Amino acid sequence: MTTEQLLPSTEKKQGPIETPVKTIFKKFANQRDVSLVYGDPIELGLKKVVPVAKVRYGVGGGSDGTGGEGGGGGFMINPIGVYEITPEDVKFKSTIDWKVLLALTVCTFGLFLVLKMVKK
Repeated sequence: MTTEQLLPSTEKKQGPIETPVKTIFKKFANQRDVSLVYGDPIELGLKKVVPVAKVRYGVGGGSDGTGGEGGGGGFMINPIGVYEITPEDVKFKSTIDWKVLLALTVCTFGLFLVLKMVKK
């Protein structure tokens, strides 16, 4: 009996299931260009939205001279915002809300001062 005969009919028609990680690795291997940082544009009426991400990666490998070899690598993708493109304007909208970040920093500093006074 062949592997094809053993597979359920849904797997025969659709092929193997594509995981998000596998999709990213394929894109990284095939397209080492700005499409890794700038995602595919999404059109919403007259507005076009282009996602932007920060991509970091590293790979390495080596051997010990006696036949032992190894290698590895990894990458990290962080979303940083989107470009909103309209007929009138182009705007960048960050994923970081600076007002919230500032408020959290001030509250943390204030809490630190209160705790320092209580310990005295």
